[in-house]
Amino acid sequence: MFTVFSLKRAATVVATVAAAATMAVIPAAGAQPAPKITWEDCPATVDVAGAQCGRIDVPMRYDQPDGRTISLGFLQIKAQQPAEKRGVLFGNSGGPGGDAYTYFGSKNVGYNWPQEIRNEWDLVAVQPRGLAHSTPLECQDPATGQDPLAVVRDTVDSVTNMGGYVRRSCQTGGPGYPESITTDNNARDWNMVRQALGYDRISIMGLSYGTFLGSVYATMYPANTDKVVLDSAMDPNMAWNDVLASQQGGYETVLHEYFTWLSMNDDKYKMGDTPLKAYQYWSRQIVAETGTNPTLVPPPARVGDLPPGLASSGQAGADLMTATGKARVEGENVVNMILNPGANQANSQLLLMTRLLIPQPSQWHLLATMTNGTADQVGEVPPPAVAEELKLSQMHTQQLLSVQTCNENITPPDYSLIPQALYTNYISGDIFTAINAMYKSGLMCNGAAPVVGRPHLDGSKLAVRPLQINATRDPQTVYAGRGTLHSTMGTQLVTVHGPGHGHVAFGNPVVDRLVVDYLRTGQATTLNAPGYFEAQGQ
Repeated sequence: MFTVFSLKRAATVVATVAAAATMAVIPAAGAQPAPKITWEDCPATVDVAGAQCGRIDVPMRYDQPDGRTISLGFLQIKAQQPAEKRGVLFGNSGGPGGDAYTYFGSKNVGYNWPQEIRNEWDLVAVQPRGLAHSTPLECQDPATGQDPLAVVRDTVDSVTNMGGYVRRSCQTGGPGYPESITTDNNARDWNMVRQALGYDRISIMGLSYGTFLGSVYATMYPANTDKVVLDSAMDPNMAWNDVLASQQGGYETVLHEYFTWLSMNDDKYKMGDTPLKAYQYWSRQIVAETGTNPTLVPPPARVGDLPPGLASSGQAGADLMTATGKARVEGENVVNMILNPGANQANSQLLLMTRLLIPQPSQWHLLATMTNGTADQVGEVPPPAVAEELKLSQMHTQQLLSVQTCNENITPPDYSLIPQALYTNYISGDIFTAINAMYKSGLMCNGAAPVVGRPHLDGSKLAVRPLQINATRDPQTVYAGRGTLHSTMGTQLVTVHGPGHGHVAFGNPVVDRLVVDYLRTGQATTLNAPGYFEAQGQ
């Protein structure tokens, strides 16, 4: 791998899989006058009827209200049934660095919001500072235009001092701006947009990182907070090294569940009647793309996986295959890269799409048909303006994620993982390990000390207890981390029994019904919900 914004593959993965952030909550600044709204055309990605877009100016640093200002873009969609309106719902899609405009404002991007929510709530999404359509981070290689020796020096620095290199590279948009990219400032930004739009109180819909941002806002501004939905809640005490490290096992578990699902549906997808056979089918497609194989840990072997000559060894033989599976795929990867110079699994579009789609069970059918070549044309080619907007959004998301995670990192590194981080990033291309190891080893944020400390969260002053949703087999915000927000924010904790990251508006009708009822009454109608497939009757 590479610096986060110049090594595209890893950056894309980071932007896709990052889960949630944390930072110290400092006392809210004194009341600021309501800023003036400048209304403007929405980005090309916004295609929901009735969407309005605007922007306001806010302090770059809230402890310096008369200092430099930055711009915040936002989207507002008024309730479709004004007579039934219950309030306003502020949303954040995660990241950090998730695009605000597509969360409520775009069709066919993965969110299918219950009509009751669109009918009964104004919907507002604030574009986080640092992204396009707010004041974006502007990051350039420091050595650009310098002599060759400076370029070499900065290239070395980008590997050995990555966090500091990225932070220094992003100062071109204004000194001190990268250090202002924190969750507490995002919460303050929300409050300025609230004032500008004239709302006394807001309800909150936070996904992944958005659960932490929503909790921070509710802690800082309890009198301005109504109901709070925390979908796929993170553990703020794990940010950031431990959040990313925990995803290693989470992804392996869910991928093995995916291959099991494929084997149970072999009559439909024809990729193998055991999880290992389905894995091997998938692996062969990646070899065909790149010249080498993925190094993801294979699922446990079954007797049906044994070659005919070894079938008599039974489960003992299968257990031996399982025990040697990881070493076998690692060895195959090395041999393939030697035989095929330039071959790297990270170049596989299928591998990248697997990383992107596997957290959502609703996308498993699409992933399976992409793998076996039976997928229908997925939508139309986006218009040039939309394609350019998506490209711009991805670039700024990559930069912001690199900066904010280091600004807010509060968990210690494990230096013993440095060899694994270097190997997976620079040699093997294992995208299921590379980013996790880069963070937990300490390499990602080396040279960029955090600018905030451990968070203090408190939901005791809220009039309505938040609703928290966590899945037992979420690969991104793992179930084991559910307790922190539950205890600090006093949430009503709902367990979704199954895989999945993100549940509201992701095709689980039981969860959608639960959230609609909570937003109406403030009460959870159940504390247990089926996973996606069970809720679909599959």
